[in-house]
Amino acid sequence: MSSLTNNVIVTLLFEDDSTRNITFENVADEDLLSVRAKIQAINANANNEYANFYQTFISDDGEPVIKIESCKIVNIEEEVIYSG
Repeated sequence: MSSLTNNVIVTLLFEDDSTRNITFENVADEDLLSVRAKIQAINANANNEYANFYQTFISDDGEPVIKIESCKIVNIEEEVIYSG
């Protein structure tokens, strides 16, 4: 028996040039299709729609996030070889 898990790892870029990775685990297959569009919308921040995002995430030195710098989708497939 095997299982498949989808993780989305985003890298945030802060005003002080530091970065931080945030991992969203167990993302549904149907939600993976909209990841790119959602990141583009967050980075564009049209009409300050994502102001809360920019206020919530700060660097260790208190600097605000500038954008989502990169994103990686990781598919993990695990095969159970022994269950006893």
